[in-house]
Amino acid sequence: MLSKSFEQYKFKEFVNDAIIDLGFKNPTKIQERVFSPALKKKNVVGKSQTGSGKSHSFLLPIFSKLNIENKKTQSIIMAPTRELARQLFDMAIHIAKFSNEEIKISLFIGGQDLTRDIERVSNPPHIIIGTPTRILELDRATALSIKEVETIVIDECDMMIDLGFMEDIDKIAVRSSENCQFLVFSATIPNQMSNFLKKYVKNPQYLEVDNANSGKITYTLLHVKSKTRLEKLYEITEVINPYLAIIFANKKTEVEEISSYLISKGLNVGVLHGDLTPRERKQIQKRISNLDFTYVIASDLMSRGIDIEGVSHIINYNIPNDLDFFIHRAGRTARAGLNGDCITIYNNKDEENLKTLEKRGIEFLHIDIKDNEFIEINDRNKRDNRQKIVADHNLTEKLKSRVKSNNKVKPGYKKKHKYKMDKLKQKERRKFAKRQNRANRGK
Repeated sequence: MLSKSFEQYKFKEFVNDAIIDLGFKNPTKIQERVFSPALKKKNVVGKSQTGSGKSHSFLLPIFSKLNIENKKTQSIIMAPTRELARQLFDMAIHIAKFSNEEIKISLFIGGQDLTRDIERVSNPPHIIIGTPTRILELDRATALSIKEVETIVIDECDMMIDLGFMEDIDKIAVRSSENCQFLVFSATIPNQMSNFLKKYVKNPQYLEVDNANSGKITYTLLHVKSKTRLEKLYEITEVINPYLAIIFANKKTEVEEISSYLISKGLNVGVLHGDLTPRERKQIQKRISNLDFTYVIASDLMSRGIDIEGVSHIINYNIPNDLDFFIHRAGRTARAGLNGDCITIYNNKDEENLKTLEKRGIEFLHIDIKDNEFIEINDRNKRDNRQKIVADHNLTEKLKSRVKSNNKVKPGYKKKHKYKMDKLKQKERRKFAKRQNRANRGK
């Protein structure tokens, strides 16, 4: 039975049937905010993290607005990677099967035969889902008329920018009609995206939500100490008992190195990186969905390019060069209200990045491994803080000898004495800080 919280949107009957089948009880925060303006054909810019339910926030209104009797392409949904496009396609097919009338949905992505795609689009699908470059190619071949499309969705817009797709999206937007509805979703709003929005998206409703529907992520740090990262990683696998863990590495060569090492240790491992063929990726995704692996080793592109259910642990083999990807990696876990763990292996050279992440609001627990168990240890900064306290105490004693004191106390003496002490302390603290920075750089 459809809940009252969904009834208020007056979706078409077959869309309501799909919602019941999906097991949705209440809309997520992003869905609550997107449904109404999307149904009213308003332009929307939604800022929301992955895992917040945003895919269905635009899919359900698109199906409900669909004129099935009109045999033209009414909506185009663009995703930055083939994997995300396939996932959206699968979601759309699931909704469409509840309609009594046939709804034609087509997937157009790179790596497929363009001539065959041109033939397929000549019998226009109601909804097209794909990657920007292939959609633009179809329009250039006059097989697709973007001018007639009523709604264009740009999913993961910040990732589109990262992957260099904004030029193609710009050309697609130029070809759209003046009244075309734009639904744009992104985890962040970078400058390049702001320029696009000003140019093409008239009077958008900006909707921002936090990830309150997700569970809690526990962030932990584990120093490599005298071991190699591979050895430390294997130690972690001996302690945790994951439902499914993703191990992220910065380079494809590291992904392969980790995979070979863990397989040699007898672990059940799958691999995801950008150099896999479309067929290989599809096979790996299917095996991941079937829980054939306990561990999936992935590159950073995959941290934004794929949605994997049931991830209980994220392990950062190293910290990504782009710290935004640290957040995206962690966002693979703690989905659908479940909690998750994000474990990061680090060394002293990572200190600057760790401090930047802490300034962004991430609170790390510091752990070590003893007798095949995690134990909580002191914050890595505690020693530095203790050194500063000791230095301040020594500094005060040292400065007392440098500030001359009079036996005859004159009016205002204490204030002047304190002023001199503070000035000298400030000077000495700067010297201490410089020494600390030099020492840290030498680590």
